[in-house]
Amino acid sequence: MLSALGRIRGWVDSGERAASAAVREPDPPHLAAPLAAVAIGLGHALQLANGTLHPIGIAVLVASSCVLAVGLAARHAGPLDRYGETAALVVAAGGLVYQVAALLTTSPGVYLRASQEDYVSYRYLVAAAAVVVGVGLAADGMARKLAVPALLATHFALGMWVLDASPNPPIDVFVWHREAFHALVAGANPYAIQIPNLYGHTEFYGPGLADAATVKVGFPYPPLSLALAAPGHLVGDYRWANLAALTAAGGLMAFMRRGRLSFAAAAIFLLTPRQFFVLEQGWTEALVCFCLALVVFVACRAPRGLSVALGLLLAVKQYAILLMPLALLLRRRPFSFEGLARFFVPAAALAAASVLPFLLWDPDAFFRSVVQFQALQPFRPDALSLMAYFAVDGKPVLPAWLSFAVMPLAWGLALWRAPRTPAGFAASVALLLLLFFGFAKQAFCNYYLLVVSAACCALAAVERTRMADSGGLSSSARGPTSP
Repeated sequence: MLSALGRIRGWVDSGERAASAAVREPDPPHLAAPLAAVAIGLGHALQLANGTLHPIGIAVLVASSCVLAVGLAARHAGPLDRYGETAALVVAAGGLVYQVAALLTTSPGVYLRASQEDYVSYRYLVAAAAVVVGVGLAADGMARKLAVPALLATHFALGMWVLDASPNPPIDVFVWHREAFHALVAGANPYAIQIPNLYGHTEFYGPGLADAATVKVGFPYPPLSLALAAPGHLVGDYRWANLAALTAAGGLMAFMRRGRLSFAAAAIFLLTPRQFFVLEQGWTEALVCFCLALVVFVACRAPRGLSVALGLLLAVKQYAILLMPLALLLRRRPFSFEGLARFFVPAAALAAASVLPFLLWDPDAFFRSVVQFQALQPFRPDALSLMAYFAVDGKPVLPAWLSFAVMPLAWGLALWRAPRTPAGFAASVALLLLLFFGFAKQAFCNYYLLVVSAACCALAAVERTRMADSGGLSSSARGPTSP
């Protein structure tokens, strides 16, 4: 195992040198601590009411948006410029103590069939994870090298416990996956199926999309999502693929850079308490978290594969297209048409290739399931969003287009002020998604777990800068010397 880890380390170090040559702008030292605070704060907001509407959760969303915006826009932040990594590690350590306590004192899911005796093994695993995190943050040498695989193994074991304790959650996403896989095996189009209505009412679905007995919509996610979940289905439960994706995302974070900060970011993500609730429910954001972590990891370590990673991210979920303008932060200026074409066209071609077979199979069914179903989703008054927060006591609901109207603000701020680095890209993704979901008609735990993952990716990707003896930034940290 150690020799394999050594080979991986050598590969990623060589990739990091190539990436450093491609992106020369440094990350501001003060960015790390705000990212850690946002990731932990959002995790707490999800813990309050399983990611549904809660006044403190709304306050955390607003505060996190402000912190991210200021952190990206600021060029200097006083003491944080000098002690940014130390401050981030202090915030991360405190947050991890809270996360472990939350995991120990609250159930990781809502449909668990577990006895008190079963919970003993779960708590032992959480305690083991806490020990591993403590070693990874405090120790050096061989102990730190072993902490990453130990953390990943412990996380996967916790996920196994949750899946075993909740084998058949009564949620439509679970049924859609099951029926879509059955349709494929039978040679039928998964986008032309219908599923039973588990809820017996239609308030969760748009007009004309369901009745009390049936949901008249096929698989509602892009084909790549179904393909990535297929290995899990082959072993009995597609959520095994989601668990593997979450663990792998944490592993990618841990190896983005050398040092404690990347390990701390991976630990924050993997031990976000409601992550296991998202796993239990079978939501597909687990796959998006992995694809996003892959993009940031490749940008840090193997930039030649960036177009492929972007293509996977673009193809895995409908809203991923909103992130594509931010990919300009991964390119050096000045831009050229030829260079941008070489960067974006392969990504778009990969995404199109994953969609085209199912689109041509039945265009109407594909459009109804993947596009129309999302557009017609009704306003949810229990959503963790400003739209739901203000729609009380008969007040009018904010317009649904508002979540799209704020996108230019996020794009503009990011492309104007964010560092042109993998960390700057991931932090900008976190801000954009936080605004998009924060004003949306539907926004729940799974969506905000993706924001947590983006903040953790950014934290893991922050590249440390050297400090001069005088306390100022060295020349290597002041910025690129050539365009």
